[in-house]
Amino acid sequence: MQVKDIMTKDVVTADVNDTVLKVAKLMTYHNIGCIPVVENGQKVMGMITDRDIVIAMAKYNRDPENTLAVNVMTSGVYSVKPDAELSQALALMKKQQIRRLPVMENELLLGMVSLGDVAVYANHADTEIGEALTEISRPAKAENL
Repeated sequence: MQVKDIMTKDVVTADVNDTVLKVAKLMTYHNIGCIPVVENGQKVMGMITDRDIVIAMAKYNRDPENTLAVNVMTSGVYSVKPDAELSQALALMKKQQIRRLPVMENELLLGMVSLGDVAVYANHADTEIGEALTEISRPAKAENL
């Protein structure tokens, strides 16, 4: 199975000039926890998660109305091509401990593939997929503050 067979094609994006408040409202409205931050409509510059927002607001005491998404996002985004095999995408997700991958070609965003997409479409009897889902979902060790 190829990534393009299961990816979500209608991806909600944020512009590099959008505020964190606008991104948070997009997440709330669309019931999602991660949004690619794009420039010129489709070139992915980074990813911003609900966790990124909470940490930036709490740790750095930032104002979401006056903070740009580009200042909170994670840059250096891992991605896959639409014709990549699902096993390749899962291997990357497992290695990097990430739950969502942009699907890109020629630097253009075509879709997203997530653990949810994999869980819905994959054969749960497949050992490789089950192992990857387990490894990606493994919680980090708790630390006492």
